[in-house]
Amino acid sequence: MVHSQFAYQPTLRQLLSSEAFAEAQVLCGEDKIDTAVTQVISNLTSPFRSGSLLVNKIEAFEGKELKNVAELSAVVVIKSLADSTVRTARAGRGQSGAEPVAKLVVPALAPSGNADAALKQLIRVCREVHVPLISLPGFGDLAQIADEVRFTFLRQLKLNSTRLHTFLMNLVVEEGLEGLVEEVSNQLNRPLSIESAQFTLMASKNMGGTPASQQRSLVDEVHKSVRKQLKVADSNDGNDWIIPTLKVGKRLVAPILLGENIVGYISSMVRPNDDMEAIAELLRPAALAAMIEFHQNRQTGPMFAATQKSLLKDLLLGGTLAASDQERMDQHYGFDMADGILVFAASALNAQGQPLALDGLAENFGVMTEIEGTATVVMPYLTNSGKTWQQVAEALHKELKELVKQKPGGADAQIQIGAGRMAETTFDLPDSYREARQALIVGSMMHGNKEFTIGYGDLGVKRLLYLMIDHPELERFCEEIIEPLESYDEEWESELVPSLRVYLAEGANLNSAARALFIHRHTLRYRLEQIAEILKVDIDSQEVLLNLQIAFQIRDMMSGSTGKRG
Repeated sequence: MVHSQFAYQPTLRQLLSSEAFAEAQVLCGEDKIDTAVTQVISNLTSPFRSGSLLVNKIEAFEGKELKNVAELSAVVVIKSLADSTVRTARAGRGQSGAEPVAKLVVPALAPSGNADAALKQLIRVCREVHVPLISLPGFGDLAQIADEVRFTFLRQLKLNSTRLHTFLMNLVVEEGLEGLVEEVSNQLNRPLSIESAQFTLMASKNMGGTPASQQRSLVDEVHKSVRKQLKVADSNDGNDWIIPTLKVGKRLVAPILLGENIVGYISSMVRPNDDMEAIAELLRPAALAAMIEFHQNRQTGPMFAATQKSLLKDLLLGGTLAASDQERMDQHYGFDMADGILVFAASALNAQGQPLALDGLAENFGVMTEIEGTATVVMPYLTNSGKTWQQVAEALHKELKELVKQKPGGADAQIQIGAGRMAETTFDLPDSYREARQALIVGSMMHGNKEFTIGYGDLGVKRLLYLMIDHPELERFCEEIIEPLESYDEEWESELVPSLRVYLAEGANLNSAARALFIHRHTLRYRLEQIAEILKVDIDSQEVLLNLQIAFQIRDMMSGSTGKRG
């Protein structure tokens, strides 16, 4: 699959040129020794990765029926000197300029026990499927010889990896991302693309950008994978860190990182039967090489702005930034000169209640980014502006109205905004974002598809109810507290529930509630006595009133609509 001379995986030819294979003899399949080796295995029965090099002593093959031999890069049999029946033939030169390799020899086929019978069977099978069979004489412990082959493979793998990294990095310096995409695409024989963290296409060969329907899941999964890898690296002094790859739709994707921050993605199209790990082994060094271009262009222009937005997104999700990245981001958005930072979570719904995309907010108003499928707006706040957060939210509401006005169905869009408590510093941004998103969710539960602007600090007890909204005990609580009253209203077409709602909303003030209901206070008092009798409670008890208020709030949040007065 990989065609370049800078292929990552070692070839069988490279391994045969090593000291570990100094006495090796190719029994058949010499024309296949340029095959890439993906790993070294010894187990004859477990599933193996395509391109594996199977190494074991000849006795282990006795009576065994090998499956999927054609998927192997080669079979290496270790024969102790006492059992060796293979005539020694020293290596000549292989292809022009190649290192010496063992020449094809004809084994002595005279029977000499089970070992020779197993070898004959192996020769027959390997010739049928055109897989190289290599005999390696054993000087000493056979398990030690197998380990030496494995260590040789790992050394060559590391050497090839270093060569590939160097080659790709030099390529980026000389030819940019376009040159990198061209080379890696040719090596993989697959379409390839590189995008920014905002999914702006930076370079591509026969491939478009990530579909909008997959962008959200890709961002979420990549962030999870990167954080998981960072935790592993921290617990192992960074020795086990590898760039994660994820399959999203028909793409295999590797993130491009600057420090711990995701600034872009490199993607390859894949087929169902592809060896994903083999493709990943080329995407990872390509992602590292692409990092050079992102780093060089991060100081100015569109890529700089995209990088800062990516850094801000990481910060809102609870990530940490390097001191230099933190300083650049603060200066770019003016956070370093602000008295505080406001965070809003927003959504726009058309007349049918379907969400409309929110994007394109002018950066001088605030920076907008999408996190977990929610449009998030962050803006610095200056005390001397004299504005409350509600006034800032009102201005944001108008801006968002203008943004969606030109979209299909956007003329009558309903704008919903949740606000977190003001963050004093950028270190408080994750908490403020979480609060803004929770305010938006609770607000939509209460107001349905209608417009609203609600702050986290205004949610009151709803903040607690939201944390347990799916608990069955809340439904039982409502059934016990107010369902008898709802059933009575339905049976007798009375208005006890709306009357009680208004009474509670007016702070249990009889006169104020009667005026709001446009009825006489004695009429309201009579209704309250009916309510007390039906529910079997003391309607003047503060505890009873509190339970009723909470029950109505639970009912509103569960039904997704605000209770109506009257």
